[in-house]
Amino acid sequence: MKNKLRRMLKATESESPVDPASTVQTDTTEEQAAWIAQGGDILTFEEEWIVRIDHRYPLEGKHGHRSYAEVFESLQLPHPPLALDVPLEQVIFFDTETTGLKGTGTTIFLLGFARFEQGSLLMRQYFLPHPHYEAALYHHFLHDIGDDVRFVTYNGKSFDWPQIKTRHVFVRERVPRLPKVGHLDLLHVCRRIFKGLYDSYRLTRMEERIGFERTDDLPGFLAPMHYFQYVEHQNPMIMNGVLEHHLHDCLTLVSLYDECNRLVTHRQEATSQIRENIAVWLADLGIHEQSAEHFGQADELTDAGWLRQGFLYKKLGNYDQAKVCFEKSESYEGFVELAKWAEHIAKQPGVAYDYTEQAKRLLEQRQLLASRRERLFAELDHRSQRLQRKCHQ
Repeated sequence: MKNKLRRMLKATESESPVDPASTVQTDTTEEQAAWIAQGGDILTFEEEWIVRIDHRYPLEGKHGHRSYAEVFESLQLPHPPLALDVPLEQVIFFDTETTGLKGTGTTIFLLGFARFEQGSLLMRQYFLPHPHYEAALYHHFLHDIGDDVRFVTYNGKSFDWPQIKTRHVFVRERVPRLPKVGHLDLLHVCRRIFKGLYDSYRLTRMEERIGFERTDDLPGFLAPMHYFQYVEHQNPMIMNGVLEHHLHDCLTLVSLYDECNRLVTHRQEATSQIRENIAVWLADLGIHEQSAEHFGQADELTDAGWLRQGFLYKKLGNYDQAKVCFEKSESYEGFVELAKWAEHIAKQPGVAYDYTEQAKRLLEQRQLLASRRERLFAELDHRSQRLQRKCHQ
């Protein structure tokens, strides 16, 4: 695709009409007029120009099964993992479309965001009509988002924002400023909250969670091909499907943030698996009290869930509840913890010895590397011998 774009540009540069300057001006005027007819605004910077397209949605509007007003509420009641420590107008739900997946030759030709402002939801898109107008693209985009923003993206932490920084290198002498940026990547949030429930975590798959279904959607992988066609023909209608796809991506981020926030803040009913997933995630983040609340709301837990809950209660100093959880985990690790409890807390070396022997039996059933198995059995044998000596004292 990148080679095709280079050939297009080379062919354009090699053309030699009688009056090149007047021809370019005529073509540009017609191209800009076509964008204006489709509702776009023409923004200039030095000798370059881009297209900016705005849509405004009332708070009563919906993308999926909840209104934007409900999302607005979610943003004001964040739970620590989803907290955004800036005013609402500095939170932007952001996505890009590019000519490829990686590399310095990859160009961002469409970027945009949704943001709450002036009592509505603003959806703003910036389109790069010609690849060599990147300075104009980043000048207007960076000016509009301000100096301190929080991006909400889907895989944007490892792709979209790094790609912007990469492309900004080429225009930084003309557009020197990059803002202070915080980042909430909903891909990682969804993988934690919905772990084990989906075989794919593509954004379109997550739209099932928000009750949104696309119709006649242009697949994202076709977006670069449409852009190359646009560069060749300068017809804005070529980009309509790409613009709509990108718009839905951004609006989905708005509703998906609300979905995840409601689950984490207990404002929405959730399955035991989701509660367990959230509890484990919060425990990993060191948010212990809230983790315990989610564990407590789960009707049932997996063996791994009981084990994690046991470690949580142990950390909180609630040894009685930790003991119950370790017993229910029926795991090698659980019985090792029970042995520690019996030896050091309950002061019952005989009980601790029995727990250690149960841990050995469970360890025999585990598929492990020979070296690790040997090391773990050596540790258990050492514990058993120490406990036997204590029993005979």
